[in-house]
Amino acid sequence: MKKLILGLLMAVSFYSNAQEYKIEEKAVTGIFEVPNKSKAEIFSAISKWISINYNSGKSVTQLSDAEGGNIVVKGINEITYSNNARILYPNMKSIPDTAIMKFNHLIEINVKDNKYRIIYKIVDIYYEPSATAYLTAEMIKMNYDCINLIGISDSTILAISDYSETNLKKGLIGKEKREKYRESLKPMYEELNSKIVTEMKTTMLLINKTITATSDGW
Repeated sequence: MKKLILGLLMAVSFYSNAQEYKIEEKAVTGIFEVPNKSKAEIFSAISKWISINYNSGKSVTQLSDAEGGNIVVKGINEITYSNNARILYPNMKSIPDTAIMKFNHLIEINVKDNKYRIIYKIVDIYYEPSATAYLTAEMIKMNYDCINLIGISDSTILAISDYSETNLKKGLIGKEKREKYRESLKPMYEELNSKIVTEMKTTMLLINKTITATSDGW
C-alpha cells in the first residue's frame, strides 16, 4: 500500500510540471515554466535531449536558432493499440492482439528565460513502402481523418465504416463479424487518439525533466 501511495505521489509530482496544455485536432501544445533557468540553459538542455532521442535517419532537425530560441524537429513516432482485425479472424494466431500505427510529426519549441513552449503536431500517417501497395488514397485519407485528438465526428466514423463494410463484403466476411468490426472502429480510434495525446505529453515531460534535472557534478 505504501509503495502504491508513493508511486501516485511521484506521478502527481511528475505531471504537475506542466503549466498548461492546449489540445487541438492534430496537435498538443504544452507551456512550461522553469524558474531560474535562462533562455540559453533551457535551449542547451533541449538541444541535448533532441540529439540523444532524435538520432535515427528518419529524424531531422529543421531549425536550431539559439539566438531566437527556436527549434523545429521532425520525426516518426509509433503507437500500439488494440488490433480489431482479430474480430474478423479470431482463430488466426498469426494476427497479433495489438497493432502499430506510425506518424510523421513536427515538434516546434520556443524558448524564453524561465519558460518554453512545445507544439507537437501530427503531420500524417507513416506507411512503410510495402503497405502502400494495397492501401488506396481514399483509405489513407480516412485513416488520417480519424486522427482527431479532440474527438472523432460521427460522419468520419460513418465514412470509414461504410468503406470497410464494402470491402469486407468483397472478402466474403459474414454479417455478424462485419457488424462487430463496425462497432469496434470508433472505440479503436478513440483508444488510438488517447494514446497519441498521452505519448505527446510524456515526450514533453521527459524534455522538462531533462531541463529541471540537477547537475551530476560533471
